[in-house]
Amino acid sequence: MVRPNLRQTIIIGIVIFILAFGGIALLSLSNINQLQQEVVLVEQADDLLNLILEIRREEKNFFLYQDTSLFSVGKENLGKATAILGFLSEEFTGTQGEQHDIGLVRGIRDYAGLLEAIRSAPDEIGENSPEARALRETGQRLVEHSRAIAEYEREYILLINQELRMTMVIFMAVVAVVVLALVVFVSRSILGPLREVQEATRQIARGTFAPFAVKNAEDEIQQVCVALNSMVDELQKRQAQLVQAQKLSSIGTLASGIAHQLNNPLNNISTSVQILAEETAGRNDFADKMMDNITQETRRARDIVKGLLEFSRHKDFSPRPCNLKDILESAVRLAASQLGPRISVRIMVSDTAILFLDRRRFQEALLNLIINAGQAIGDDKGTIEIKTTPDGDHNILTISDTGAGIPPDVQERIFDPFFSTKDVGQGTGLGLYIVYGIIEEHRGSIRVESLPGMGTAFHIRLPLGQEGAA
Repeated sequence: MVRPNLRQTIIIGIVIFILAFGGIALLSLSNINQLQQEVVLVEQADDLLNLILEIRREEKNFFLYQDTSLFSVGKENLGKATAILGFLSEEFTGTQGEQHDIGLVRGIRDYAGLLEAIRSAPDEIGENSPEARALRETGQRLVEHSRAIAEYEREYILLINQELRMTMVIFMAVVAVVVLALVVFVSRSILGPLREVQEATRQIARGTFAPFAVKNAEDEIQQVCVALNSMVDELQKRQAQLVQAQKLSSIGTLASGIAHQLNNPLNNISTSVQILAEETAGRNDFADKMMDNITQETRRARDIVKGLLEFSRHKDFSPRPCNLKDILESAVRLAASQLGPRISVRIMVSDTAILFLDRRRFQEALLNLIINAGQAIGDDKGTIEIKTTPDGDHNILTISDTGAGIPPDVQERIFDPFFSTKDVGQGTGLGLYIVYGIIEEHRGSIRVESLPGMGTAFHIRLPLGQEGAA
């Protein structure tokens, strides 16, 4: 059985509450309308009773004072009573009400007949005559029936009022149950899991990366837990990458110190070789050749040390006219140890290509791109080609390799921070992100062009003027 998620549960709860509230509201509205109608019926029943009592008063005046207004007023009131009774008869539902209705109809008919008989011979009918007694008895029954009807309507009002109170009690009970269920649901399904998420985030802040136990992946709160589990995995990877970045930073500091320490021995070797070469010049060709080799290798080592010092030195961004080919050759020398003899680097850049660059930072960007190109080629033989192409007031520097290429889905993310396709510990995912930032500092742009199995080319578009790099 599929358990409903949080959204579905809330919707079901809202629907149940609306149905319950709507049903009780309709029932209450029906009771109120019925109560209002019954109030009108009670007023009509009271009017009927008053008309009957008025007829009885005229009847008493007739027998006491021989007041003949009984025949006109009585007849008129009997008509009104008949009309009211016709209205009330449509609303009678119980047996008791129908009995009194029938009794009133008969009584009014009989009373009207007796009035007509007395009116035809008023002098012959005395107070104690059979007709007078029959009239009084019929009038008494009219009063009793009309009072019973008024009482019946009042009792029906009390019944409706009681039903309305019961409806309100049921409504309050339903509301209480719904609120209790809502409190339990919110506490169990929302607040409880949120407290767990809160505690887990505290643990993450302390450095404890423990995954959440996901009970129902369809539940929105549990989906938050799934997202947090993904975040925990990424945080673990980022932590490992940051540790690796810190190691690289420490290695850069160490390299700077070693470079300073190597400067003095290299200078001593260079000076000693020069003195020895001057003393033995022309005596032995083989010795002269060895001296030249030592001198060249010493200079090469000194250039590498100089490059390391420039690379590790922290300075503010300060572009100035730089020879692009010199920077490229320096970056290639620094990367030579990682490229090895299997990879050849071809620099097809003019000796006079001058750009406004921050030498150290731009060399850092080039070094990242060259090392990445070498890693893309791998253990196979390959070529890294570096060339420039003019483009109006810009120069496009292209660094291409004959490596395996980059899949299209990876190309979209290669400049994202901490994104890396290498295993944890083998890369920080910061190289191309740093390259992107350095190129942007120079007011340039970089894009990648690659097909799987067809190599990769990075195109760097740089302004030629000083204002572009400022």
